[in-house]
Amino acid sequence: MQVVKEQVMRALTTKPSSLDQFKSKLQNLSYTEILKIRQSERMNQEDFQSRPILELKEKIQPEILELIKQQRLNRLVEGTCFRKLNSRRRQDKFWYCRLSPNHKVLHYGDLEESPQGEVPHDSLQDKLPVADIKAVVTGKDCPHMKEKGALKQNKEVLELAFSILYDSNCQLNFIAPDKHEVRIRAG
Repeated sequence: MQVVKEQVMRALTTKPSSLDQFKSKLQNLSYTEILKIRQSERMNQEDFQSRPILELKEKIQPEILELIKQQRLNRLVEGTCFRKLNSRRRQDKFWYCRLSPNHKVLHYGDLEESPQGEVPHDSLQDKLPVADIKAVVTGKDCPHMKEKGALKQNKEVLELAFSILYDSNCQLNFIAPDKHEVRIRAG
């Protein structure tokens, strides 16, 4: 009886303009179709908002966030090769940046060509203590994206840009290889 009531109610919500349209809607809302709709609605509403699911989510969320943090730190320790922008906005040289294994220093330096694999942190000549970092900015907030003509570049480059600000007016400017790296590095 409940299914018939639901068929009628669902058919009426479409506001059919004739009895033939109403009958047609009823035929489309078969018993099996009503069961599928109910199951779908239950999955979308009740299951993910039920007390056991919410309790489980609350219990495992700190572990998941810690795992994400560790994975990001591990990726930063591995390091990444970035294209270096010259004064003409061409990306023809490379530089590498990585976090030290103790997470206290960023090691970075210029490279002649894109490396195959990781670059050892001892071979990178420049260092920036993590404690000296004041902020990380992305996109149009980056100093190298505010320069004349930089904002005229395509939107994709703007989305890949991030900068590490340190000291009073110093910064490391990056153009990430892809959006995935921006989320890991800046985010």
